[in-house]
Amino acid sequence: MEGDDPSITVGDVTMTRATWWDEHPDEYAEALEYAGEDEPEIARRRAAEEGDQPPARRLTLTVEEAAATLGISRASAYEAARRGDIPSIRIGKRILVPRSQLDRLLNPEQSPTDESDVN
Repeated sequence: MEGDDPSITVGDVTMTRATWWDEHPDEYAEALEYAGEDEPEIARRRAAEEGDQPPARRLTLTVEEAAATLGISRASAYEAARRGDIPSIRIGKRILVPRSQLDRLLNPEQSPTDESDVN
């Protein structure tokens, strides 16, 4: 590439503006040859079909989702999670709110035995 750098590198991935490739067809052909493909393949998610099962209900919420559920700001939710007012778990850098514990916090009168009693 000449002096102008049309690429952005994030981790192991380098992205180049599509217009640059249009302006440099020789480099595009060389890149395709190097990649070993005639045309780049783009995998697309298929549309849901009849009979597909809906995704399972997630057991956790993000702090932002918990904030929306509680009707408070994102910052307030993070502060409440830090203080322990909102039950949360940390997995790596992510902070997640267990849905069952949030439900218990919002409905303290409903004990675990109430949920399983069937008369």
